[in-house]
Amino acid sequence: MRIGILSDTHGLLRSEVIEALAGVDHIIHAGDIDKKSVLDELEKIATVTAVRGNADKDWAEYLPEDIILEFEGNKIYVVHNKGKIGKAAADADIIIYGHSHKYSEVTKDGQVWYNPGCCGKRRPTQEVTFGILTIKGKGDFSFERRLINTSSQAEIGLPGNIHYIIEKAMSMTDRGKSIDDIAKACKIDRGLAESICRMYLTHPGVDVNGILQRIS
Repeated sequence: MRIGILSDTHGLLRSEVIEALAGVDHIIHAGDIDKKSVLDELEKIATVTAVRGNADKDWAEYLPEDIILEFEGNKIYVVHNKGKIGKAAADADIIIYGHSHKYSEVTKDGQVWYNPGCCGKRRPTQEVTFGILTIKGKGDFSFERRLINTSSQAEIGLPGNIHYIIEKAMSMTDRGKSIDDIAKACKIDRGLAESICRMYLTHPGVDVNGILQRIS
């Protein structure tokens, strides 16, 4: 079976992630989801198991802070911050966590510790990563690192944190801020700010990825 592993979306579910997860049997989200709509979209792909991260507020009270799953005889413990690992992790074959935004796969004392990294909003210098876990049987599993290439955005003159910028511009537009105010707050030129706002206002219901496709 194939399991999608992601963490730290921070309200942004990228189209590349959705496409890559098509056909998986299960999805694990290691917290800092930020919006329930992210889980709702993932549920359209496969059953989702998610834990609550430090950025997941009142809406996420129903989510556990940690959980243990079992697939094909392999026990998987999931938590957001590895500094808060509970006793249940002692018997796990795999420990999945997030929080640091840094991809990592390390084997310690017979357990695989796995962090898929961040595949949502992140700092401009951070990679955009997630993972696919393939399980063939008890003790027979492997992780595949998936990296989203954002270099194309730089090639067309868009900043690396363009998803964050678009969302911020959308929010400021909703609050009635001017294009000049948006350009200043987002630290972008007025032309880009105007393009984002125009697409947002003339395409009702458009999301961040929809605006990015139109301005690219």
